[in-house]
Amino acid sequence: MYYILECFSSSNGHKARIEYRDDDPFRFWNAGERLESVPDLPIRARVVTDKQSMLAELWDTPLPLMTRRLHDVLVAAGVTNLDVYPVILTDSRSGEEITDYLAFNIIGAIAAADLQATRFAPGSTERTISADIDSLAIDPAKTRGALMFRLAEAVNAIIVHEQVKAAVEASGIGTLTFMSPEDWVG
Repeated sequence: MYYILECFSSSNGHKARIEYRDDDPFRFWNAGERLESVPDLPIRARVVTDKQSMLAELWDTPLPLMTRRLHDVLVAAGVTNLDVYPVILTDSRSGEEITDYLAFNIIGAIAAADLQATRFAPGSTERTISADIDSLAIDPAKTRGALMFRLAEAVNAIIVHEQVKAAVEASGIGTLTFMSPEDWVG
């Protein structure tokens, strides 16, 4: 079974916002391909916080970021297709530099949607990269056994295998959501 990995704001506060301006307009973090040019390291971004915001375990835009602890759990679960880069986040209020995050690039965009069972938005004709999906059905035979990948039909979807979900839940990380594909809209 596969799930869509999401990180939403919680009842404890809203997710802080990331500000990042990529130095290369042709660098695509969500294409599922290795970056042709690596940004200057460490990557610098700003996290915009207020009294009610919280740092997240994962952001997908504008720069895909995850905590080092989440990365460790994913690697221990068998995920081998992540390129990661050190990041320094500067807190907008305090000026504090936060170094516990990695920018990540998932290598692999897989066309795993069951096109007959997936419900696309009315009038939507796009079927790759940015398909407008109202309910997703994943064909496990198309996943090639991948544990984590971007969905080629809609690259904003990060798909994880139940093995990854179980490892993250067992680690005690409780701020991520694993959505059933049929409940995902994107």
